[in-house]
Amino acid sequence: MDQNISQMKKPPGLLDHYLEGVAAKHKNIESAMRELGMNVSLFSFVKRMFVYSVVVALIVTVALGALFLKIGLNPIFAFVLGFAFWQMFFQKFINYPLDRTKSLGNKVERDILFAARDLVVSMRSGLPLYNAMTVVSVGYGAASREFAKIISLVQLGMPMEQAIEEVSNESKSKTFKRIMLQASVSITSGADIISSLQGVLDEVVQERTIELRRYGQRLNALAMFYMLFGIILPSMGIAVAAILTSFIALFSVTTTTLIMGVVFIIGIQVIFLNIIINSRPAFAM
Repeated sequence: MDQNISQMKKPPGLLDHYLEGVAAKHKNIESAMRELGMNVSLFSFVKRMFVYSVVVALIVTVALGALFLKIGLNPIFAFVLGFAFWQMFFQKFINYPLDRTKSLGNKVERDILFAARDLVVSMRSGLPLYNAMTVVSVGYGAASREFAKIISLVQLGMPMEQAIEEVSNESKSKTFKRIMLQASVSITSGADIISSLQGVLDEVVQERTIELRRYGQRLNALAMFYMLFGIILPSMGIAVAAILTSFIALFSVTTTTLIMGVVFIIGIQVIFLNIIINSRPAFAM
C-alpha cells in the first residue's frame, strides 16, 4: 500500500526545483516568519509569493501591452518590462517578512527613548524595576509591547535577568537591546540601575543628535540634486527641444515622445522621493 502511494506521488518538476533553490538562498527569512507568527514552511511561502508575483506581473504586462499598441510601440517591450516587474515583485514579496520585522524595529526605535526616560523617572520616584516596567508597558506603542513581554515572562516565573535577555535577543530595536543589556548587567553586578540607564540614555541622545545633523546635511545635498535633475533639467530640456524642432528638423515631437518624457520625469520624482524616505532616521527625540 505504501509502495503504491509513493509511486502515485508526482516527482518534483523544474518549477519546484527552482523554488527550492530560491528558498535555500533565503534561509534568513525563516526566523522573521516565526516572529510574525507565520505557520507555513519556507517552500510554501516562496511558492505562494511566486504565484502572487506572476499574477501582478501579468496584469502589468497586459496593461502595458494595451498602452503600447495604442501609442504605436511594439508590444514586445511590454513582455520585457513584465518580466522585469515579475523579478522585482517576486523579490519584494519574498522579503516581506524581513521588511515587516524591520518596520516593527523602527516603530520600537521611535518610542523607546520616551519609554526609557519614563522608566528612569519611575525608578527615581521609588518604584522597583519590575513596577517601573509595568508603568511603561502601556502608552508607548511598540516600545511598550517589548516591556510587556518582559512583564509577562516574569509573571510566569522567569527571573528578571533571563526575561530581559530573552526579549532583548528577539527584539529588532538596537536601542532597546542596549538599554536592557545595561539593566541586566546592573542587576547581575548589583550596580546602581538608575545611573547606568541614565548614562545609556545620554549616549543615545548624543548619537541621535549627531545622526540628525548628518541627515540634515544629506537632505541639503538631495534637495540640490532634486532641483537640478527633477525640475530644472526636465523643464529646460522640454523648452530647448520645442525651440530646436521649430527651427531644425532634428526630430519631431509626437504624442509618444511626450508620453515618454512624462514617464521619465515621473520616474525621477519617484526615485528622489524613495531616496529621501529611506534616508530619513527611524527614531524620534
